[in-house]
Amino acid sequence: MGALFINSSFVFAQNQQVRLSGNSLTLKSAFKQIEQQTKLFVDYNTQEVNDSQVIKQLPKENSVKNVLEQLLKGTNCSVSFSNGHIIISKKASAPSQVKKVTGVVKDERGEPVVGANIVEKGTTNGIITDMDGNFSLSVSASSILQVSYIGYLTQEIPVGNKNSFAIKLAEDSQGLDEVIVIGYGSVKKSDLTGSVSSVKTAELQQTPMTSIDQGLVGRASGVQVIQTSGMPGAVASIRVRGSSSLQGGNEPLYVIDGFPVYSGSGFGNTGGKTQMSGLSTVNPSDIESIEILKDAAATAIYGARAANGVVLITTKSGKKGRDVISFETSFGWSNVSKKIDVMKAQDYVKLVNEAYTNDGLDPYYSATDLAEIAKVGDGTDWQDEIYRTGLTQTYQLNFSGGDEKTQYSISGNYTNQKGIILDSDFKRYSIRLNFDRNIFSNFTVGTHATGTHTINNAVATDTGGEDGTVSGALRMNPALPIYEDELAGTYTQINVPGLLIPNPVGTAKERKFNNATSRLLGDIYAQWEIIPDLKVKIVAGADVMYHKTNRYTPVSIYQARGIASADVGINKSINWLNENTVTWNKTFAEKHDFSVLGGFTMQQNNTEYALASSSNFVNDIMLYNNLGAGSIYNKPESNATQWNLMSYLARVNYSYDHRYLFSVNARIDGSSRFGSNNKYGFFPSASAAWRISEESFMESVKDLIPNLKLRASYGFTGNTEIGVYQSLATLDSYSYVIGDSQVTGFSPNRIPNPDLKWERTGQFDVGLDIGLWNNRLRITTDYYKKKTTDLLYDVAIPYTSGYQTMLKNIGSVENHGWELSIESDNITGRDFSWTTAFNVSLNRNKVLELGGEDYKEMSEGDGHLKTGAIRRLIVGKPIGIFYGYRFDGIFQNEEECKKQTSSASPIGVGLRRYKDLNGDGKVDATNDREILGDANPKFFGGMTNTFYYKGFELNVFLQYSVGNKIYNYNAMELETPTGGTNAYADLVNRWTPEHPSNVYPKASTNRNILVSDRFVEDGSYLKLKTLSLSYDFSKLKLKHIQGLRVYVTGQNLLTWTKYRGYDPEVSYKGASTLEAGEDYGGYPQARTFMVGLKLDIK
Repeated sequence: MGALFINSSFVFAQNQQVRLSGNSLTLKSAFKQIEQQTKLFVDYNTQEVNDSQVIKQLPKENSVKNVLEQLLKGTNCSVSFSNGHIIISKKASAPSQVKKVTGVVKDERGEPVVGANIVEKGTTNGIITDMDGNFSLSVSASSILQVSYIGYLTQEIPVGNKNSFAIKLAEDSQGLDEVIVIGYGSVKKSDLTGSVSSVKTAELQQTPMTSIDQGLVGRASGVQVIQTSGMPGAVASIRVRGSSSLQGGNEPLYVIDGFPVYSGSGFGNTGGKTQMSGLSTVNPSDIESIEILKDAAATAIYGARAANGVVLITTKSGKKGRDVISFETSFGWSNVSKKIDVMKAQDYVKLVNEAYTNDGLDPYYSATDLAEIAKVGDGTDWQDEIYRTGLTQTYQLNFSGGDEKTQYSISGNYTNQKGIILDSDFKRYSIRLNFDRNIFSNFTVGTHATGTHTINNAVATDTGGEDGTVSGALRMNPALPIYEDELAGTYTQINVPGLLIPNPVGTAKERKFNNATSRLLGDIYAQWEIIPDLKVKIVAGADVMYHKTNRYTPVSIYQARGIASADVGINKSINWLNENTVTWNKTFAEKHDFSVLGGFTMQQNNTEYALASSSNFVNDIMLYNNLGAGSIYNKPESNATQWNLMSYLARVNYSYDHRYLFSVNARIDGSSRFGSNNKYGFFPSASAAWRISEESFMESVKDLIPNLKLRASYGFTGNTEIGVYQSLATLDSYSYVIGDSQVTGFSPNRIPNPDLKWERTGQFDVGLDIGLWNNRLRITTDYYKKKTTDLLYDVAIPYTSGYQTMLKNIGSVENHGWELSIESDNITGRDFSWTTAFNVSLNRNKVLELGGEDYKEMSEGDGHLKTGAIRRLIVGKPIGIFYGYRFDGIFQNEEECKKQTSSASPIGVGLRRYKDLNGDGKVDATNDREILGDANPKFFGGMTNTFYYKGFELNVFLQYSVGNKIYNYNAMELETPTGGTNAYADLVNRWTPEHPSNVYPKASTNRNILVSDRFVEDGSYLKLKTLSLSYDFSKLKLKHIQGLRVYVTGQNLLTWTKYRGYDPEVSYKGASTLEAGEDYGGYPQARTFMVGLKLDIK
């Protein structure tokens, strides 16, 4: 079968149709056209073939074999085909001495190279290596063996007296011919003029993940990925070169196989503030590569949606020349990585009684109560009760392959992840098809299609202190059992005057948040090469999503307030896409390379939403499956929206002698989201690069500096991420009583703004790409500066208008920073090798203008805490700063109390004291608050070290963030118990007359607390994010087994941080830029261990 397949591949290669065009065409130019049309490489020796010879008469369209034979008439050259190569050589004379030689070809790690070309130099005599890298060939004793394979350096080996050869191929470490995916095309890395970071399959395989965004953590410079929640299927927050918007969204645009999608499209709430990720419907095992476009040169082709960067995701496709069946499975288990040290039962009851006594009340627990509680010892560890060992299993099956005409890849995946909190889990079923078919030599059709169904059972976390599972476990009375009556299923809960805290076990097990999403993302395309170098491509696609949320709160838990309730929400969306592009690629005089792109695209999104709810159910039997069983019906909600985007795009790339590179991009977008006076926007960019290493004056240091390229770019992009109809005076329904009847009418609920337009970002970038010591050390560094104007923000307007706010374009924000990526091949040997990849990013953010105001108060704290504003937007300062009072210890005596005549917080011995910043003897919100910290890191990044030894591979990935602050609401709660809630264990050292503390106040039933730096904590961390060990069994030469790899992986193994919470990677309000870095009962990141195997059968 293998011989038959190889023979069929040769036949397809020889019979591809070729048509040459041009005037005064040289053989070299003709060979280049043949390479472009056939995707075959033309190999020849310039000493044997005069490629500067001008062709007098071009052959007519014919098979590539016939065309080449006509071109080479009279040259005494012959043509042969071998494994994707066309070999042109002088016809060989009969050798004087012919002998049979054998050998094996391996890579630097000792693994066999399958399909390497072994050719007797100057002849058509050749063969390819077998599955074990072996070859056998009859050659002349005086000949030279040419050994080549794509991605490796070609070797020439004299035969001489040797009969056997052990050949080791070295990887072409320069990587300059690596193809980078960019918007609407691809480009060689050496020809790239923009700033692009790449994450390849090998890196993604090191991290167990359920969503693609998790694979970007710490892998790419300039890309900050914040794991906002550890909940299975939850979204990560991604920032490319900082935050540029206040309300317009800061997430990048995601493009999956050319289809622009949004990460949060059509997704509902999970029960807290954490949103499910649209990207969680994409199977990470299907990903071939991820490119992050960062500067304007790379992103401007996406125009009005690219201000926050663009993430290009390419899925795996079939390869020519092989059919492979791949199976991969993994199994993992997870646990919470740490626990918060809170009081046990005996210390807790002492604290409660002391709080009551301090406030002049009788002790809450009587002597009899204390005696009973003494019997329970440490009591209930509520953290142990809500956390469990989570289990994850994945199964992936893939069929891929192809020939010269057809390439295909089909995969199926099942993922089941049980979270570390009770009753939280995530399941995904997916199937994917990528198919390409060359109907004619100049006409190709294909499709990309992915179908997924995900189910997420969530728990109430990230909700703050009132009803969150995690915050409830931290605050719950440890002296209480889980159940009041276990048989009846009734849960205990804190119920003291003015305080009700839900039972966290009941919250997790009984309250239902079920999310199900079905999605079909696909497109079909046709590409026609009208004439050589001129191609037309038409793409039509759709992203169809159906999302359903079911929620139920039974009467048995506190949140029901005695009345069970249910709701069912449905969200449907269809995103249509049509793209039409023309590309032209041409080389003139062998030094002038032009590439031109033009196109017209249309995209339309239609979304429908409906919500129905009822309450007061007699029992919990039907849950949310029969809303009619509730006796109280709430007003139903529904709406339908549509937005449209129409665009024209263009790009011109020019290269002179592969030394001087220029690129111009432009896009015109027309969006229905914006005002009638600003429907269209123009987004251009220009970039240039100088490959200094290709200059003649660099020849003497070519071995030391084989690659040196200077890049620069400037351009504009936009941000359209606002809700639909924001520029219009939309209507809402209202009920009125007229006489004895209630009637419904409509009235405007928004002031129209015909001048509303997109935010506009201008960005400058200068970068340097360096390769040293035969590119064993590769360095990329960039400096950028970008300014965003026309910020979208809800501005307060006079009440006389009848409305409170109006969305306007006000203000501006600046980001500037520096990025560095280093890759090195430290040791490269037969049995052992070691590579390192390191990146660091620094971004500085600043608000430049706020519509004429100096500052805006933000974020009014959370829930029952009633802390007031914890943030402020200030001109000249970063987005994301915390703003409040300075904690100044504890009032120790009456003399200290008298020094403050008044304060925003009560004054008294044993209570918190705050600094009087202006020295007027008063502590007030106007004069005594200041900047407390910044949620943005000073710098962040990651480092990967990979070690190979005789089939073993060890991968160590470290991730870090330095200088970011976190507002710890959990600490605020646990340092301020209210006479019924639990506290940090360390509060045994609270202030008392006998043991005065200057850190913890005295126990009290009252919550006297202000936003202060006491709870702004250092969120810096260094994580052993991933540790992976694998072994490759390929060297065992098992029949029909192309590859067999087994691995064990650990994730979030160690964290070094000063932060007191579960994990410094937290942001319980999700992707919100204005509320980043807040922690209040978030779902913790899990420590995960995973074992798996990957099997490739050929």
